[in-house]
Formats: sequence, structure tokens, C-alpha cells
Amino acid sequence: MSKVVLLDTSAWLTWSQDEPGADEVEIFFEDAMDGNATIHSSFVSLTELEYITTQKFGVDKARELLKSVEDKPVRWHQSDRALCGEAAKLKAAHKVSFADAFVAATAKRVDAVLIHKDPEFNTLAGVIKLHSLPPKAGKVT
Repeated sequence: MSKVVLLDTSAWLTWSQDEPGADEVEIFFEDAMDGNATIHSSFVSLTELEYITTQKFGVDKARELLKSVEDKPVRWHQSDRALCGEAAKLKAAHKVSFADAFVAATAKRVDAVLIHKDPEFNTLAGVIKLHSLPPKAGKVT
């Protein structure tokens, strides 16, 4: 059976910055290319990737990263009224950021395992399927 995963922004950053867990993300890409996985991601992650990378490394690096991201076998999900409603329910009931509520709502919609490195998602255990990547070296979650 094919794996269904959704990459959070933290997973994308892990991969792009070659942090601990980048190899796991790369395996998902390989599996998707082989037809053994389906990868999803939220529109929120594109926005976060662009502004975080721009702030840390500049506009040129952000453009380069977005080009690399576009080349990956990923199904990107945009917002709609139903997704807004689900994100609102998750945000109201759980201590998650606005952006993370949309990411979680998208994972719930497509019944995917949310791949992340953000301890904030732990409040959603039992609501959505979660897989945490290892923390950055020296960082405790």
C-alpha cells in the first residue's frame, strides 16, 4: 500500500537545509517518484518557505528553493471555504498557530501522516496522524 504524507514547512526546511531528518524527507520523494507514496503540502508552506528563506538567506536563495520545491512530486493544496472551516475548528480547539491549523486541516482532509519537526503539532495527536522528524542538533523538543 502506498504511503500518504503531508510535508509541513518544518519538513521542507529540514530537507532544504540538510538538517537531521533530511534523509527521511528525501526517501518520501524517492518513494513518490517510484509510485510508492503520495506527497501533499499546503499553500501555507509555500508562503512560509519563501519568507523564512528570504529572511535568512535572501531573495535569490528563496527563488532557488522554490524552484527546487516545484520540481518535487507533490500535490499542493489551496484553501477553500471547507478548509477554512476545518482550520478554524482546529485552531479553536487546540493550541496551534494559524498557519499550522491550515496545515493540519489539509492533512486531515487528505488523510495523510503529517511529517513535521514542530512540537506544536503534538497537541493534535489523536486528531491527525503525526510523524516527527528528529530535532536539530542541540535542540530539545
